[in-house]
Amino acid sequence: MQYTPIRQIALGTSRYHASELIVASGLLPVRITAGAPRGRLGYALAGCLPALYPERRWLSLDPEEFARTYLAHLDAVGVEQIAADLAVISRAHGGRGIVMLCFEDVAALGEHSCHRRAFARWWKQQTTQVVPELEVPSRG
Repeated sequence: MQYTPIRQIALGTSRYHASELIVASGLLPVRITAGAPRGRLGYALAGCLPALYPERRWLSLDPEEFARTYLAHLDAVGVEQIAADLAVISRAHGGRGIVMLCFEDVAALGEHSCHRRAFARWWKQQTTQVVPELEVPSRG
């Protein structure tokens, strides 16, 4: 059974160091990693979503086992709780959308290299809402 939120919040994903894309998107930058980014980001984080953090011990798993473990974690937390957590952050900032951030460069490493994209696929399956990766606009 798919979950349909009353009002969908605009969502996206990106990496911490894509500052220009994050600022240009107008979305609220939100941390989804247990470790905080180091150095100057060029924007302020609007919050964090601990329910989406992968546990550090999972990082040593092979990619398939990591994906299974992370998806089982998301299932255990549940779409309703994650939707509520997203809504709290969004409402605190006037209903703005959210971009969920981690460290990996999926443009270089691939769509399946990162938990933020695993979350995006899981979220689409649960809610039908697409969660795009912020990308550099094409120069046409």
